[in-house]
Amino acid sequence: MSETQALGASPTATPGAGPTRATVRTPAPQSGFAPWKDPSKSPIVRFENIVKRFGDFVAVKECTLDIYEREFFALLGPSGCGKTTLLRMLAGFEKPTSGRILVAGEDITELAPYERPVNMMFQSYALFPHMTVEQNIGFGLKQEGMPKDAIAARVEEAMAMLELSRFGKRKPHQLSGGQQQRVALARAIAKKPRIVLLDEPLGALDKRLRQQAQFELMRIQETTGTTFIIVTHDQEEAMTVSSRIAVMDHGQFMQVATPGEIYEAPNSRYVANFIGDVNLFEGKVVRVADGFVEIDWGPGLARFKSVAPEGCVADQQIWLALRPEKVRIAFEKPSEASNAVPGKVVDVGYLGSISHYHVELANGQRVRALRANSARTVARTINWEDSVWLEWPPETGIVLTR
Repeated sequence: MSETQALGASPTATPGAGPTRATVRTPAPQSGFAPWKDPSKSPIVRFENIVKRFGDFVAVKECTLDIYEREFFALLGPSGCGKTTLLRMLAGFEKPTSGRILVAGEDITELAPYERPVNMMFQSYALFPHMTVEQNIGFGLKQEGMPKDAIAARVEEAMAMLELSRFGKRKPHQLSGGQQQRVALARAIAKKPRIVLLDEPLGALDKRLRQQAQFELMRIQETTGTTFIIVTHDQEEAMTVSSRIAVMDHGQFMQVATPGEIYEAPNSRYVANFIGDVNLFEGKVVRVADGFVEIDWGPGLARFKSVAPEGCVADQQIWLALRPEKVRIAFEKPSEASNAVPGKVVDVGYLGSISHYHVELANGQRVRALRANSARTVARTINWEDSVWLEWPPETGIVLTR
């Protein structure tokens, strides 16, 4: 891959053009920003029936997806699910076996990488070791033929935005991992592309620095108003930075929704399991009445009550998904509880602000519950081998049919 291909190019960027630091584009509003719900809005990126085969292996299967301008969109899934292949097809480094890719209504499926209005930031950062920070950031602008004074102004703007100004004369080997990551991002945004593609951009950073970098990415995206598309296998990262998430598995979209919707209303056991911790109870619907469903999950066990999903009928096999933080744990059986089960504590994890409890029920199933450590001392802590009761309101469980 040439240096030009590694960087991509923006045919829409005129040399010397683009907003200055004082006139950056309006940041995406955090409240009420949902262009995917507005029929009058057109997507900036559209994957249309995309299929990608490598020999007999189908990496991406009939995927259709719309991404809107100023979104911070995440492609999330385990290794080999097709998310990076999808990103590389948008960048132009792979060609679809069938289907089309459109950007702002234009079919770019056959365009070369340097002809597309996108820039890609690689997991390895792909910085040129013989160049200084300034030269790395300005390389793509130089390749486009932008005047030297315009390049210097654009590079200075990008370095200031990412707090790199004092490192301008350094080489990549003289920088920390976090600083190299910021240089790679500065290089990607210096050309002011319409779309920035991020392939596992924070994977090389330690946990604390990665968390800081996540909020830095959000700030940069909001400041520039650029559409960011990130590929990650880190659920927490996707939940933190994105406006919407596409959860992928075996080359298909399992669910596309906001982080809150995916966490609180997963559409399948796969999504519920992949995003965060979850307890799953398998059972059968006994009856549906007044918007609630009664669930039989085993002989001799108290039935559960939960909000009924649309189309749920008696005798249907279902799964009740219950997040650990929704489960209340106590020594005494709660009075008038719709859902309450006894059990024995088999494991305890103390994490400072919260404690994790693993409770074994009468049928051998283990349930995870969380308890906030809101006081410095408690009258009686819950420990291993303690008999306890678990309880949750009907509204907190999620009934899944697949």
